[in-house]
Amino acid sequence: MYLEAWNRLKDRFEIEETYKPQTFGDAADKLSEYFEHLLRNDTSKLMNGLYRIDIKEDLVKEAFAEGNMADIADALARLALRREWEKQKMRERWSKMGGSDL
Repeated sequence: MYLEAWNRLKDRFEIEETYKPQTFGDAADKLSEYFEHLLRNDTSKLMNGLYRIDIKEDLVKEAFAEGNMADIADALARLALRREWEKQKMRERWSKMGGSDL
């Protein structure tokens, strides 16, 4: 399921590199590299992307308290992957319910 999360984030952040992570950690490491690049060069793109995938503001603030740029990027990458993973699980549950109107 981490692969679906990676692919959604890859599309969301317009990552053009063709990379297929083998594990959640691999995906987090690659996304962290990209997020560090965005922190240095296009913070608004990073923040808009995090907002669009619905990461809670207090979690983003906690990530920024990590200190150095690499640690911040790593924390944000893991938050983004976890959030996309959660959304994927919700979509799967919903589809198993047949999209019934609750």
